[in-house]
This record gives sequence, C-alpha cells and structure tokens, in this order.
Amino acid sequence: MKEKGLPLFGYDPSNPKKDFHCGNSMFSDMEWDFNGYVDKKHLSGARLKIKFYAFEHKPEMLEVVKWFMHHEMTTGDILTAKRSMDGIVKYIKFINEYVPEVESFAEISKELLIAYFDHLLIAKSETTGNPLSPVTIKKAALAIKEVLIKGSVKGWDVPDDVGYVQRLYDDKIINNKALKTDSKKQMKKLAAKVSDEDLIDKIVKTAMKDLEQNRNILVASATVITLQLGLRISEIITIETGCLKPIGGETMIDCGTEKLHSERIEVLKPANELVIEVISKLEEYSRPLRKESGLPYLFLNRKRNEKGYPVALVNHPNWNKNYLRPWLREHQFYDSNGNLIDFTSHTLRHAFATYALKGGASIEVISEIMNHKTIRGTQHYTHPIQEEVKRRFNEVLNEGAILSGKKALQIKDKLKEHNPFKGKTTDQVDKLRRAMKIQVLSHGLCLHHPMRNEPCAGDGVCLGCRNFLTTPEFLDVHKGRLERVRNELSKVPSEGPYENKLRRMESYLVDIIKDLEKQLNYSGEKDNTEYKNPAMLGG
Repeated sequence: MKEKGLPLFGYDPSNPKKDFHCGNSMFSDMEWDFNGYVDKKHLSGARLKIKFYAFEHKPEMLEVVKWFMHHEMTTGDILTAKRSMDGIVKYIKFINEYVPEVESFAEISKELLIAYFDHLLIAKSETTGNPLSPVTIKKAALAIKEVLIKGSVKGWDVPDDVGYVQRLYDDKIINNKALKTDSKKQMKKLAAKVSDEDLIDKIVKTAMKDLEQNRNILVASATVITLQLGLRISEIITIETGCLKPIGGETMIDCGTEKLHSERIEVLKPANELVIEVISKLEEYSRPLRKESGLPYLFLNRKRNEKGYPVALVNHPNWNKNYLRPWLREHQFYDSNGNLIDFTSHTLRHAFATYALKGGASIEVISEIMNHKTIRGTQHYTHPIQEEVKRRFNEVLNEGAILSGKKALQIKDKLKEHNPFKGKTTDQVDKLRRAMKIQVLSHGLCLHHPMRNEPCAGDGVCLGCRNFLTTPEFLDVHKGRLERVRNELSKVPSEGPYENKLRRMESYLVDIIKDLEKQLNYSGEKDNTEYKNPAMLGG
C-alpha cells in the first residue's frame, strides 16, 4: 500500500463521528475506491473497489460491515477484505430470504447463527448450481464469526454475548466430518487430474511448440513456467524484463510474491532450460509493448474492450476463463477416460508439486519454491502421493527390511530388538510415525522432521543427512534422479558451486543405488524375494 497525498484511511480516533477518507472515497460512500493506493500490480479498476450496495437497505448492518472492511484492510489487504465481503454478502442474502425482519447484527441469536451455518452446508452456487465447496463454506462462516467476535471487542453493533460463536463455528464448520470428507474427495479428484504423466508431458510439449510458432505466447509461457516452477499466476504475470540472473553458476529467475506477505517481496527461483527459453520468447514478444507502455512486465497485452487498445498488464482473475481453458480446448487435451480436461492454473501448480515430489525433491525444497510460509501448506499438495507409502510404512520398517542410509545398520539392529510398529493397524502405525516425527518423502524416510523448524544436516536434499533412510520401493526414483543430475552436469560450467553441489548429489545417489541393489541380490539368512517383485520396484 502507498500514500497518495492522503494515507489509505484518514480515520481520526479523537473524532470518531467525523467522515474520513478511504482511499479515493469517503467512509460514507457506497463504494470505496483504492486505485492508486493499493500496490497490487495485477489488479486495477473494479478489482480495487469495495462495494456496499448489498447492505444499503439495512443501515445498521451497513455501518458494521464498513467498520469490518476498515479492519480487514488495515490488518490485511484488499484481497482479504474482498474475500470477507463475499462471505458477508452470503449472510445478507440468507437474511433477505429467510428472516427479512432482522435489521442488525445485534439481533443475531445462537439459533439464528445455527440456522445460517446449516444453510451454508446445503446452499448451492448461484453461478453453477452446484453445492458450495468446503472452502467457500468455511470462508463464508469465518466472515460472520469474525464480525461478531471482533465487533464485541471493538464496540460494533453486535450481540453483547458472543461466547457461543467460536464453539458453534468449530462444531458446525471446522470439525464437520462431511466437509472434511468433501475436502479429501476434492484432493483425490485433483490428484487424479494430474496423475497422467503422459498428459502433463504432452501439455508442456504443446506449449513449447506454440512458442516456436509464435502462437498463444502468453498462455503457453505461463503454462510452462507453472509446471516448471509451481508459481501462482499472480506471480507469473508480474515477472519483469531482465528477470534472469546468473548467481553462483546457476541461472535464477527473479520473481515477486505477495500472496502470504503484507507487501510484495522479491524471490529467486532456479531456472532450467525450458524456463530460460520461455523468458527469452517473452522478452522478444513484449519488447514493443513495453516500449509503448513504459511498463517493465513480460505479460503485457492490449485491452480489446477499451478504445484505442491500450497496453496493460494481463488481468489474472480472468486467466482461466480467458486464456487457459480456451487454449486447452483448442488443443483438445483428453484425460485417460477420454474426457476433455478442465485444468486451472491451480491444477498446473498442483502438478508441479506432484512431480517434484515424485522426482525426489524434499517437501522443504518444494515448499520454498512454491512460496509457502509453512510445510503444512505444501503437504496440502503432496498429501495424496504420500498415502500409499504411509499405508506400507509398517512393511518398510520391519526387522527384515532392506534399508540404506547412514543410520541403516543402527535402525536394523534396533528393529530386531524391538519393533514398535509390529502388529499395529495402518492407522495406528501412522499415528505412531507422526508421534515419532518420522517424515515420509518421495524417495525415502527422514527421521528429522521439518515441523521442528530445525535446519536439515544433509546436503543434496536429504541424501547426505544421517537421518535419511531409503528402501527398494524408491529405487526407480533414485535412478531417475541420477539420470537428471548427470544430464544437468553435462550442461553446467565446471568447478563452480552449482557443479560441486551436483557432484555431491551424484555421489550420494550412486552409493544409495549400489547399496540397495547389493542388498536386493543377497539372500543370506533372510530371503529378500518380497523386494524383488517388479510391481514394488515400479518396474
């Protein structure tokens, strides 16, 4: 946010009844316009306005909603405020239809709040006619909860007693088993969408072919960058010219994010050959547009809906509708069931996390690349992949298991003396694993858990860490990764820090593969034929 003669809000606590500025508007206005005050490069026009017309017929509610928006803007940002407003609008529509006699938030009773939460659970979208998603329900319920609880502290016109609100919200929404089940179904559905490696590979190749032919440059570029780096579309479209920088022997891409921060911050991500090629094409495409507009961005386009077709930054809220979906339809991408795919930029971001994890990247590295504040945010994307390994965890750690890693012999000896997982159900094993802080990775197990917020002692993404263990289940992952590391080594400058890092990773991978294969080929006193099953090895 920035100042424009006046601060974002001109509220004077010493004179609370005086009307004051809210961006370009006044508190009393039915629209607050923050164009020029809020530094969101990908938002403009109506996207930077908050409108209160839905509450015009309920003046007492209107006053509270305005103070709530003032609070949301001063403690968060305009996107947070607009999401909260969407939730409050759902509440006023419920009031209008079922209890139009209610004039203020102060009239909300426990029974009325229960009725509203129950309504959200069965309500349908006005645009699609489908039931509201679990995320939409949670956001709508959260908004009214925040109005009541924050209002009781700040002196807004809400009930005197709001002690029941948090309990109701937890019972009806947060701990609702149906919502949790729906969330899991949605995650499985999303995981199924991106599980077809041939389809994802075809999407990348098609995008690169379009770029070679100077067709669909914006959507093809964004698609490749998302699948290679997992960036959000709002982060991609604000990439600027000159973003590629050689650092420590690697080419990095300088891109910014503001999704989880109060203001935009610049971050560096590793740029592979595809990303470098895409950026080069974007630089060429945007050069005349940048010269004409004076804007530094690569994702520029002409505004066809405005006279004169002025150059502007691509509008990201309509990205899926105006760019991605038409491009997918044009190229007739089908899933394994023969249906045309309906991907969004979020689907592609999910695909990046999925294949990064499958390829051997640790969840910490994926979290850093995806600009997540915590590991939990990343686990949301990688959870479906880890389920199969969790189900087999008690088979992996048994006294006859084949293990490779710096602590492998110690672990084996301890398992022979006492195996805490033996005889337990899958659920019991998973609870015990979590209690012991053992993390399931795509290429093994780590006894150092990232939730402790301690730095990992290893180098090369856990491979050199004394807490890392792996088994034959991950042999193909290690082999595939070794191939990629060697391919990368053939292209990087020699004797640089990046080359040294790759050499260490190569050494770790070679040792692990040799150790696992040696144990697989040795029967000894314990027959290891169960590990020679091709299905278990991914063969």
